[in-house]
Amino acid sequence: MRLGEVARITHVDFDQTPSVRHTYDVEVLDWDEALVLNGVTKRIVKRPPIQAWREPRALDRVVVRGFLGVVDYGPLSSDWPDPSLTAPPISGSWRLDEDEETDDGRPISTGLEECVKTMRVGEVCEVVIGEDQGTIELAQLLEDPDQALISHRGAWAEPGDSERRSKAVDALRAMGNNHLKKGDLQKAIRRYDRALEVADDGGGDDGDNYLMEDSEDAQQASKAAYEAGKDWVKRRSLAARSNRALAHLKNGDALQAKLDCEAVLKDDPGHVKCKFRRAQALVHLGSVEAACDVFKELMEVPSLQREARAGLLGARKMLRAHRDAERELFRGKIKAVPVKQVETPPRKNALERTVVASLSSRRAAGRAASDAY
Repeated sequence: MRLGEVARITHVDFDQTPSVRHTYDVEVLDWDEALVLNGVTKRIVKRPPIQAWREPRALDRVVVRGFLGVVDYGPLSSDWPDPSLTAPPISGSWRLDEDEETDDGRPISTGLEECVKTMRVGEVCEVVIGEDQGTIELAQLLEDPDQALISHRGAWAEPGDSERRSKAVDALRAMGNNHLKKGDLQKAIRRYDRALEVADDGGGDDGDNYLMEDSEDAQQASKAAYEAGKDWVKRRSLAARSNRALAHLKNGDALQAKLDCEAVLKDDPGHVKCKFRRAQALVHLGSVEAACDVFKELMEVPSLQREARAGLLGARKMLRAHRDAERELFRGKIKAVPVKQVETPPRKNALERTVVASLSSRRAAGRAASDAY
């Protein structure tokens, strides 16, 4: 049932003879909702209006008010001195699943983020996270066109909006690079995934929108702009995929790293970094000899000469170790197959061979003279 819903319930007691029926009218006036997450308990104190249906997604900018433990995030909306404002002014925001503290320097715990992801704008709840207790409110959810494109799937680019998509891809790739440097590989991979999603979305423009232009010159200009924007976004997506291959490689997923590198090399065969990372993935996948061939090729590239040489030495060392292990494993288990000796007649010496050849030639000459006579 829903809030305010009224239902008529009939209960029949068959234990009595004859059976007895009781009819009740039940209405839902309120309920006490508690949600238990990973180490987080949330109890709703105030529900938002029905219009605030959307919950925050990863990379959305949120503003939280209230307190949690010893951290004060500002007064709740009900305590704000000006009743004309539904929430305090925009300050102290942070990006979900990205920032470690708010804009004004207040710390953000993982449990708080897990709780905020289940809230709606205007919702107030009591929270228990470990030993920390408090009351928090999701005061505001900040959105603008570029932010929406970065954060969630509902705001795709408009047709021909390649510049905006390129900026979003660059921003997401920069976030991924930052997490990659910190060693947060899973978060870095998620940022690269989102960058590729933005790059692959064309906003409904499949390349033939230029036909809607009135004149032929306008069509040619529109088509050229579309192709230039498409290449612009594609270059940035290749960089994001290359970085994701490195993140997968560091995370131990050599197969996915190899697939990402091959996808980049399909569009850009001269991408030397992807060649090097693909060779590293091949080593982890057991294709050591193929990796050695790539390392040898990359030793001709000045910028990768040192790394390629180190990779080649490591691959050869691993190859020797594999071969030594195989020899040790099969030592004494494989027996030689006996070969049957075939007796051959003794060879004639040089004098015997000369005499036989001379007699043969004389006989042949005699037969020829007899036939001529």
